Amino acid sequence: MKTLVIDGGTTNLRVYLLDASGQVLSCARAEGGVRHTAIDGHNGRLRELLRGCIRQALEESGTAADEIGRAVAYGMITSGMGLLEIPHLVAPVTAGMLRCGMQSAAFPDIAPFAIEFIPGVRNFGGEVHAGNCADMDMMRGEETESIGLHRLLSPRKEALFVLPGSHNKFVHMGADGEILGCMTSISGELLDAVTHHTILSGAVGGGFCSPETYDADMACAGAAECLRSGLGRAAFAGRILNTLGAQDAPKIQSWLLGAVLCEDVKALRTFVKGAAPAVYVAGKPPLQQAFIDVLRAMGIKGARSVDPALTARMGVTGALEIAGI
Repeated sequence: MKTLVIDGGTTNLRVYLLDASGQVLSCARAEGGVRHTAIDGHNGRLRELLRGCIRQALEESGTAADEIGRAVAYGMITSGMGLLEIPHLVAPVTAGMLRCGMQSAAFPDIAPFAIEFIPGVRNFGGEVHAGNCADMDMMRGEETESIGLHRLLSPRKEALFVLPGSHNKFVHMGADGEILGCMTSISGELLDAVTHHTILSGAVGGGFCSPETYDADMACAGAAECLRSGLGRAAFAGRILNTLGAQDAPKIQSWLLGAVLCEDVKALRTFVKGAAPAVYVAGKPPLQQAFIDVLRAMGIKGARSVDPALTARMGVTGALEIAGI
């Protein structure tokens, strides 16, 4: 029998069709996710997109619906804005615990087979208030990716997985592969907002640095200035460098990226307590390299990049591991 793995995020939807050995036969993608539920006030568009992606994945591989043995979904699709809301499990959480927390539901308008949903993870149980919210965090989707990445990397000690995106996610993993907790920042959204909606827009040319224009020295200098004087001042210093220092837009793009990432590294120091874990940075260039450069510049040595080929497989690998397929 074949398996469907559904990655249902905030802004993107992916459906992978796998054969009995776990090899990907086809993949269907759509731009859209639970953000449309928040905008529309209902999940009708999410249902339509998922129905279309499943149909496309089946048709491209010549697979009939009755050949699907399991359909497993993870991500924001398990939130209140998705298809089936499942409460977060409380860390520490193992793949087996996530498997026990999975719930199944049928959606005849989407597919003629049931879909099993993987729950998200939160850092601790009980009441959340102003006094403890700094230690709380939650995730839906990254728990599956982290379980998969741990399986692919097999680190021999505690590890910290850096998963960049609109919301940068930092997942603390135990030596045996259990999820110990996570931390989230809005650095991606913050960088976008500063780049396009502030006085810095002109200094950075209204864009982000590319793999070709990324400047490690400027990124580290931006991080150092943020550490010294704070993000607001470091960001404006980028305008000063552009206006009075004759530094071109690509240089300022790297400066600003480093300054924003500095705030994440500062937060990491309070997130991971005790022995320093091995740090693995996923993501695409130049963000992946910038993270490594800023981590090193701020005294966190030994950060390693994750091969993009592994990053592409971590979600599916984690879903299969959790589901016991």
